[in-house]
Amino acid sequence: MFKKITVLCISLGLTVGMTGASKGGTPSAQAASPAAVASVTVNGAKLALESQAYVKQGRVMVTLRDMAKGMGAQLYWDAASRTATIARAPHQVKIKAGGNRAVKDGGTVILLDVPAEIRGGRVYVPLRFSAESLGGTLSWNTNTRTAHIIMPLVPAGAKQVIAERAAAAVQALKAKDWTALASMVHSSRGVRFTPYGYVDTAKDIVLSRSQIAAVGADGTVRTWGAFDGTGDPIKLTFAQYYDRFIYSADFAAALEIGYNQTIGTGNSLDNARNVYPDAILVEYHYDGFDPQYAGMDWQSLRLVFVKEGGQWMLAGIIHDQWTI
Repeated sequence: MFKKITVLCISLGLTVGMTGASKGGTPSAQAASPAAVASVTVNGAKLALESQAYVKQGRVMVTLRDMAKGMGAQLYWDAASRTATIARAPHQVKIKAGGNRAVKDGGTVILLDVPAEIRGGRVYVPLRFSAESLGGTLSWNTNTRTAHIIMPLVPAGAKQVIAERAAAAVQALKAKDWTALASMVHSSRGVRFTPYGYVDTAKDIVLSRSQIAAVGADGTVRTWGAFDGTGDPIKLTFAQYYDRFIYSADFAAALEIGYNQTIGTGNSLDNARNVYPDAILVEYHYDGFDPQYAGMDWQSLRLVFVKEGGQWMLAGIIHDQWTI
């Protein structure tokens, strides 16, 4: 499979009172003091910070030790190189004390706007970096002064929870059993169809459970997005879209399956985890089909499951491939 080295030049600190999705509060442009960081939660559970968090250049700084413990990650320290490694399947991140560059999964370079530093014998990093570098998402509640982190299930745990459900869904897709598939669709969110790796919440088509049940006889031509390369609108019936952007290969027979683990990587930005922070993503992947393309003809089908009540329901179908 063709791989590439990516540089992420983004702000990975938490700007106190200014950052991201706010829950129950109005963002403030004022920087906060350390006392303004009241608490951090991970998947709803309050994280006990043994070392005092503080604010530097508008960013909340926390110890890697506290965050690793709270997120169920392993932390290793190499005193000789002053390098910390934090790992939580399927990700591993290395960062050097005093540096503003981290290396994720051996290839992706993450640039921090506030360098990692040592205080009191502990390595401190921006709070947002600690969560997002391991696949989590973070939001800030200005009213309660709480940072909320959502971490996905690790691959082994996700597989145990969703493997049977995902297998039934991909088999229903293969058989075009729309009644069976509709029974798995989220009742209020429906299922969003994404033709390439980037989930566009403004433009992707969403079909309800009842629409999926009747989609076999649906001849409506919809605009599903834009073709890679040309930018031309993807104007297709569901049957045509199915052949091109859903079951473009026999994914039910794929030997590579990732549970909350991305396998296919290319030029397209994969933002699925940001759009579906509390979901289980199952990827059915083929490395390629024609040797002359050296793996650049890879294809993936990703099924997105979101919990509704006590059941994991289908909320997204993402097709991905190498893009220009």
